[in-house]
Amino acid sequence: MIEIKGEKDKGLKEYVVVTDSASDVPEEYVKKYNINIIPIYIHYNGKEYKDGVDISSEQIYTLQKEKKAIFNSSSPSPLDFVTVYQELLKTYKKIISIHISSKLSGVIKSAKIARSLIKAEKRIEIFDSLSATMGTGFMVIAAAKAIIKKYPWEKILSILEFLKKNIKLYGTIDTLKYLRRSRRVPALANIALTIFRIKPILCIKDGIAKMTGIAVTRYGSLINIVKRVVKDFKKEELVFISIVHTLSMEESKRVMKKIQSLLNCVESIITECTPVIGAHTGPGLIGIIVSKVNRDLADLFI
Repeated sequence: MIEIKGEKDKGLKEYVVVTDSASDVPEEYVKKYNINIIPIYIHYNGKEYKDGVDISSEQIYTLQKEKKAIFNSSSPSPLDFVTVYQELLKTYKKIISIHISSKLSGVIKSAKIARSLIKAEKRIEIFDSLSATMGTGFMVIAAAKAIIKKYPWEKILSILEFLKKNIKLYGTIDTLKYLRRSRRVPALANIALTIFRIKPILCIKDGIAKMTGIAVTRYGSLINIVKRVVKDFKKEELVFISIVHTLSMEESKRVMKKIQSLLNCVESIITECTPVIGAHTGPGLIGIIVSKVNRDLADLFI
C-alpha cells in the first residue's frame, strides 16, 4: 500500500468525517456537512449489494414479505476503507472515522486494518461509538458541525466522548421473525414472543443490543418507550432526539410530537433506517435515540 505523507504537507484542509452506512445519517446532512459514507454490504440470493446504494429498503421489505427472503450483512473490507482514506488524506490533515459499535459489527476492525496498511495512525482517529443507527449518526453530525465551526481537535474528541457516555437508544419491533430468519435472536425467545404476540422493548447498552422489556400490543410498546425516554430525560435542560424507523413514518411522527411536547429538543430528526438495519428487523422498527446536550453541543445545534 502507498504510504501517506505526514500532515506537515502544506495546503491541506483541517479535518473530515467518515462513517459507515449503519449510522443512518440523513442524506441532506451528508451533503451539507461533508460526511463520507462507507457502505456496509447486504447479501441475498448469492449476490452482494452496497447498503443504500445498490438496494433500497422498499426492495428488502417486499422480498421479505413476498418471498420470505433471508438477508445477511457484512462489514466493508479494509480495501474499501483504504480507498476512501487515501483519497481524503490528499486533501485533509486528519480524518475522524466514527462507526457502529465494535460489539455489533466488524466495521471498526476493517477500519483499523486499513489505517495500519496505509501507515496513517497519526492522521486517522477511529472512534467506536458503542452505539448504532442515529446514536452513531448524532456523533457524526456533531463532529461534522464542529469541524465547520473550526473547533480544535481535542474539543471534537471531547464532544464525542460526551455523546458516547450519554446517548441512549430505546426501540421496539413489530415481530422477531426477521431477526430469527437472520439468526440474530435465540429460537426459544422468538417462539415465546410469537405465540403470545408480545412486542419486545430493546436498547443498546455498553455497545450491545439487549431486550429490556415487553409489551402486549404495538400501541403499548410505543407508550412504553416514550415513557422511558421522558423518565430518563425530563430533568435535562436540553436534549436532542432522533426517531428511526422501517416503514413506520406516521407512527414515528406521532411519537416525535409527543416527546417534543414533554422535552426541550434542540434538534429533532426522523429518518428511515438504511437497508442494512431493515434487512434484520423487517418493517415496524421504531427506535428513539436521545442525549442530553452540554454547552459545547448547544453551541453547535442552536
